[in-house]
Amino acid sequence: MYTRKLPFALVALMLISSLIPLFETDQSSSLDSQNEVLQSSSIACSGDICLNEALPNPNGNDNAAWPAGEWVEIYNNGTLSVDVSGWYIENKAQKQMIFNSTTIVDYDSTNSASWTISPGDYMVISRNAMSNSMFYLSNANDIITLFDSLGNQLDVASWSFSSSAPSGTSLQEDPVDATNDWVATNNTTPGGDNDGGPMAGPTLVTTDLKINEVMSNPWPSEDSDVWPGGEWVEILNTGSQIIDLTGWHIEDNAGNQIIMDETHLIGSDSTIAESFHIAGGHTRIIAVNGSSNSGLLNNGVEQLSLKLPNGSITHIVDWSDTVNGYSLSYDSVTQSLFYSSYPSLNQTNPLPISELSPSPADVRFTEVMPHSYSNGTSFPDGEWIEIHNTGSTTVDLLGWTITDGMGNVTTLDPVSLVFNNTQGSTDIAPDGRRLVQFTGETRLWDYYNHLILMDTSGSINDVAWYSDDYGINNSLIRNSNPSSPWMPSSWITPGQPEPGAGPVSSSDIIFTEIMADSTGADTQSWPLGEWIEVYNNDSSVADINGWKLKANNRNFVIDALDLPLQSDTLIQPGDVAIIALNGTSSFYLKQSSDIITIVDSMNSIVDLAGWNETIENQSLVAPSTSHSGYAMNTASGLTGWVQSAWQTPGEINPIWPAYTESNNLEITEFMASCSSNSDFDWIEFYNSDTTTINLSRWRIDSSLGTREFIATMATFDDIGSDLNGANNASTILDSGEYAIVKFSNSLLMNDHNITLYNPDGIMTMEFSIGTNSLCKSKITSSDGWVDSPWSTPAQANPDSTNLANAGDVIFTRLMTEGSNDYVSNSEFMEVRNLDDSMAYLNGWTFDVTAGGTTNTYTVDQLTIPAQSSVVLANDAIGIWVSESSPILLDNIEYLSFSDVFGENLLIPDSGAAIQMKDASGTISDSIVYDNGPSESDGWSGQSVTPPRNGINMIVYVRGDGCDYLPDTDTAMDWNYRWSVLGASNFCAETQFNGTSTITPLIGPQDGLLDLLNWIEGATTSIEVHIYQMQEPRLVQALMNAASNGVEVTVLLDEGCTCTNIWSYNDMQLQYGFASELDNAGAEVFWFGGDSDQPYLYIHSKVAVRDGNSVWMSSGNWKSSSQPAPGVRGNVEWSVIIENQQLAEVVQQQMDFDTNTQLDHITAYSSSDEPSDWTMPGVQSVSGGGLATSYSVDASGEVLTCPNNCITGITNMIDSALFEVVLSQQTLDVDWYWGWGQESPVIQSLYQAAQRGVGVRVIINGAYLDDDDQDIIDLLNEQWNGTEGLDASAVVMSEDDDVSKLHNKGIIVDEKSVLVSSINMGSSAMNRNREMGVIIHSETIAQVYKDAWNVDWNRLDNVTDTDQDGLIDKWELPNGLNRTKRVLDSGVTEDLYDADGDGLSNIIEYNQGSHPLLADTDGDCIRDDVEIAWAQSTALDPDVTTVSPYDALNMADADGDGVNESAVLGCDLGGIDTDGNSTGNQTLDPVGDEDSDGILNENDICPETPADTPTDAEGCSNKQRMDLADASSGEEDNSGTNSMLWVMLLAGILAIGAFAILKQLESKAESEKDLVSIQEQEQMLAESSGDAPESQSWDMPVLDGSDSVPNENIESSGISPEDLAKCPGWDEATIQSYLDQGWSIDQLAEYYAEQLE
Repeated sequence: MYTRKLPFALVALMLISSLIPLFETDQSSSLDSQNEVLQSSSIACSGDICLNEALPNPNGNDNAAWPAGEWVEIYNNGTLSVDVSGWYIENKAQKQMIFNSTTIVDYDSTNSASWTISPGDYMVISRNAMSNSMFYLSNANDIITLFDSLGNQLDVASWSFSSSAPSGTSLQEDPVDATNDWVATNNTTPGGDNDGGPMAGPTLVTTDLKINEVMSNPWPSEDSDVWPGGEWVEILNTGSQIIDLTGWHIEDNAGNQIIMDETHLIGSDSTIAESFHIAGGHTRIIAVNGSSNSGLLNNGVEQLSLKLPNGSITHIVDWSDTVNGYSLSYDSVTQSLFYSSYPSLNQTNPLPISELSPSPADVRFTEVMPHSYSNGTSFPDGEWIEIHNTGSTTVDLLGWTITDGMGNVTTLDPVSLVFNNTQGSTDIAPDGRRLVQFTGETRLWDYYNHLILMDTSGSINDVAWYSDDYGINNSLIRNSNPSSPWMPSSWITPGQPEPGAGPVSSSDIIFTEIMADSTGADTQSWPLGEWIEVYNNDSSVADINGWKLKANNRNFVIDALDLPLQSDTLIQPGDVAIIALNGTSSFYLKQSSDIITIVDSMNSIVDLAGWNETIENQSLVAPSTSHSGYAMNTASGLTGWVQSAWQTPGEINPIWPAYTESNNLEITEFMASCSSNSDFDWIEFYNSDTTTINLSRWRIDSSLGTREFIATMATFDDIGSDLNGANNASTILDSGEYAIVKFSNSLLMNDHNITLYNPDGIMTMEFSIGTNSLCKSKITSSDGWVDSPWSTPAQANPDSTNLANAGDVIFTRLMTEGSNDYVSNSEFMEVRNLDDSMAYLNGWTFDVTAGGTTNTYTVDQLTIPAQSSVVLANDAIGIWVSESSPILLDNIEYLSFSDVFGENLLIPDSGAAIQMKDASGTISDSIVYDNGPSESDGWSGQSVTPPRNGINMIVYVRGDGCDYLPDTDTAMDWNYRWSVLGASNFCAETQFNGTSTITPLIGPQDGLLDLLNWIEGATTSIEVHIYQMQEPRLVQALMNAASNGVEVTVLLDEGCTCTNIWSYNDMQLQYGFASELDNAGAEVFWFGGDSDQPYLYIHSKVAVRDGNSVWMSSGNWKSSSQPAPGVRGNVEWSVIIENQQLAEVVQQQMDFDTNTQLDHITAYSSSDEPSDWTMPGVQSVSGGGLATSYSVDASGEVLTCPNNCITGITNMIDSALFEVVLSQQTLDVDWYWGWGQESPVIQSLYQAAQRGVGVRVIINGAYLDDDDQDIIDLLNEQWNGTEGLDASAVVMSEDDDVSKLHNKGIIVDEKSVLVSSINMGSSAMNRNREMGVIIHSETIAQVYKDAWNVDWNRLDNVTDTDQDGLIDKWELPNGLNRTKRVLDSGVTEDLYDADGDGLSNIIEYNQGSHPLLADTDGDCIRDDVEIAWAQSTALDPDVTTVSPYDALNMADADGDGVNESAVLGCDLGGIDTDGNSTGNQTLDPVGDEDSDGILNENDICPETPADTPTDAEGCSNKQRMDLADASSGEEDNSGTNSMLWVMLLAGILAIGAFAILKQLESKAESEKDLVSIQEQEQMLAESSGDAPESQSWDMPVLDGSDSVPNENIESSGISPEDLAKCPGWDEATIQSYLDQGWSIDQLAEYYAEQLE
């Protein structure tokens, strides 16, 4: 049985043993290397003087002179001053740096204090140009030890980096653990306190070098352009001494560095040392200069640090915003940056624009048009500037210049000055005005600009500046506050006095509310559209008829029709009036910046109002009113109008009392940008007070000028998953509660500030929102605003200190290749967070190694909630569609690789190692599959191999993919089950418990009646999922239920036209009954698949009735599995359980299998009805009764294949304490559909046996093949025989009631029982839809155990469990072992002579004697003598012929009235027994009787004389010659020739027989490939449709004389018809069976069973 596997095993063993040294060597090498890198040598300093800081990798040369080069800092932690002269530091190469005049920084030979370190002080020990041969600090990893002058070790520090320590950054002791390797500091501080506190700033070293000017946003050049384009920084030497800039550098907030080298220091030359100097009072430019490795300066929030060569910081500048083309200048007084009035490279910085010309000269700017209809064209269409001469003399402007903030210069000449007839070509007369037009390269920026007017001497006469774009064709005029930006004019007046310079009306009518941006079109009529509210602040009635609204290029004459709330134009004192624009084309209100004026009938200005922006459907009010909640100037300098808390048209605006409630309202989280909620931003508020806070009229302002009031809010209970519920009208926030408020998506803009104001306009909170990632909220922390690991709107912020760690996040599924109709690239990995905390994977990496190349993918953003999973895929939507169903896990999300990593991740088809690492590089999980490198870190042993070839869309699964997720980092974690894309992945609850009514059904005696009764009891619904439905009575019962209004659903396997599995009759019945059910009103579905589908077959036998009762079985709805009472049938276990919880679990999984969105599920169609179908007649059932039901308190679980059945069954076996019994149709030893390894079921059984648990298995004998015989031999011969374990397996026998074993059940400890459709082969467990239920109940388990005992003890005349030629029925009563073929001595039981009578057990079995009695009939004659005597009587015509059976069992066998022993003696006259003797089989087979060195069992010459040489078979030369002689004295060639012919014929017959047997075996194996079962209903006789419903089974007898006398057999012969019944068998084979007592019909039936 095992010899066929031996050569392969030996070859594999040789290969493995030859490779072991290679693996051992690699492991050792890797471990040594790892230990060298990772092991820290740092100690916690316990003395007074300690190592405190070190710089092993400075910018510039390591051996440069101080302040450049490497250095080490020490610290005095004690209370006394210490002289350190003569002390030294030693590196790991034992090179020493002695503390002396060269190395001690600031050493002074005249001052002992310079080599003495005081308590709490620091001292720097510099390498100071010392050569490498004397001392150095290693960049990558080093160990430095501090010794005093006597050689006493005081402290040790170490560091280790994969490549090198960060350049220019010092190292310090790890604050987490002093024994760890040193870590990088926040700032390099030689001689100062290390910067480690969260609130502390860096320590600055005072030098004369400062950052003087910065260009971070150049224009029109790109940021990275080559000088003179691109970004640059100007530095200034404020002292008088020359400074060498070698090694100095500038570092931005992201750690990018610009080194002052030949590339970046403009004007430097590596061959001229002086070119790297900066003299006192001078400036130098450091430019990015096209270098890509220096980073780019942020245009938004940024910080620059000027650093010495040793990494110390000497100057810091920062900014939060920039304007294209404008540099930032440093103000040494305020120590901050401001927008440069104009660039001043290598010049003294000018004053800020607001301070540049506090008192304009006579010639000055008066009006600017920065945003015209046609920029770049001449006046009047293009941009222009108006200049006014307020003096008394004419001025010639020729040669004057206008310089803008970017340094562009426009010279005034006849071309740039617009022609004027009244003045000279370039003159400007007293009180005259001239216009400057911009038709050349220079343009006026629309939204920000500085303008400086200089005369021919370069003196500044005037400046103008603006900071906002007020729209097309709006001119700007000087603000009343000279230091503020210019503001829009009411209308443009080129060459004329500005608006507002005219007369002012005495009327006191004022604007009070304006709607400039109504909902929908602004041109709609009242009450929609635009409107203006005015208030009569006078004491007399005002008539505004004929008054005008004026704005730039717009006029509107007011009459009574424009006042919709009144009939005239009169406004009473203290009243308001609404002026509705009603869509007029002559006047409109701008939604951006605008200024409007109301003038009386004399054209005198009455009032004016202006604003910078609007929000749809929000009115504007003056900022000084309480209803505005706002009281500050706008960015333009105008007291611009702002949004009201809410609109009140036609009503006097509310006047609110002073706000007296709490200001303890905090902003704790905000979302500034998210594509899924692109129409709004949101802010979370928290009430930290002990009382409630009303959020109404609280306001958020942004630094962009946007402001919004809080009108609604939402608590956690109000919002939905998309936050659309955040519209709660209430604004009362309880103490300690959170709420979110939705704002417009323009409020929270990157790198701008937002400010929170209370209803009185008092600022309570202000901060910058910084740069925001898409769909990442920010939360408050000790480090300021940081990205939240996950968003928690209206909830407490996540605790970032309580997150899942490496090891908590593992791979659970992996798919490497394949495609279907939904997805072209099906590669995906499923990652599970096993922890109870959120997993925050930002910064984690996924390394994919294949072919010696590792690709690293870094997670941009990914969070996985506790106990949840995420599927990462190239085509996440396609995978989601492929796996979509009515049953989807709530805790799984599908994301694309590009969303998570910013790029697609490649999973190689042929194999790879995939490692998931946290941000620190610690491996969280690994998987190596197929040809991937199995020696990878985090993995042990061989890779996970593909379970088999030829199946598309295979998915690797860890454990059961749900609750059982082993993590041993070996292939065994992934060898429990596998799946196919689109298969169910149920991880929902499978348990049930409670009081249940349970009816055990033991087939064949129970089943049909109970099932019919159960169907008849349905009131609302019944759903059946079954492999084959061919029992007419059950089909009729379903049809009756449908007719009675019961909702009937049936799912059937679609079958196939493969005749070796489904016969024509099978398909007719399956599809015919489906059509009958459909016609009766039932809903019918087909379940079908192929190698590319998730499943091959539905093999379940399950039904749910009325949502509270479940039928589960091992048998189909066929007559053999559900026979009528008294009819022979299969052993089947079924059960009916009344339990609603169980029914819900089963129904949920059945719903998945009737989802027609899945490719393998289709609805029945009328075209499916067979063309020649006729409904079979339905026979009534008579006799029998219903099985007993039990009301018990039971629990259990549902098993579904391929989801959880493997782990469910193995867990059940693993729980056994004393006994596991199985009743199985088949039980594969190896995974036929898996990895070729021992199945988990076999492994669990073996482990149970090793624990001392008794293991008993009953196997079906109808299809006994290699797989079934393997399990029998494994338990009986190996586990029991060789290892002595309590294990045994038998082949089930048949009788008149039982035809064969079709069951799939297990019982553990007589307490738990499995009833299922699950064959214990990997095809069923991995490729079929199977279902079973485990019931934990002693009462129920005992019913099935009693039935199991009956099956174990049943015997028949055929079954031979151990395949030793001795049937079980003969071995058991005769004291032999029916389960053991090979005895301990190595002899098979059939050849052994147990009683020493000269006859082997097989001869005794064939002849009818007792194997344990040398004299069976007790007549003193040995059995071998009696057989020899009986044979001699057949040859002697003179005596009565005696059969061997009679001779063995009768004292007077010849019937002469006298016992043979009395006549012939106990030796029967010395009869020769050589022909019957078993020879030396009675001897000890492992002995050597003739002492020739050859064991008796191998010795064909057993009587070799002593000391005679023999050959390998124990024969001497003489004995070999004797064996070669003919038996008679003469040679008989005819005998030899005859023997040759016989041998040749036998060979031919053997070849033919082998071919036939291989065909049969191939057929059997192909059937097992299609279905993991050998359905007994598919026997040839039954498939023909001609088999009778029941048939009698006559037990064959061994004594031929009692059935068919020998003489009758001999006389009748074997006809050709008899031979045809057993094709492939010759007459001799058939005759041997007939000789044992078989009839030809019995033999034909047995032959058919073996064929199946």
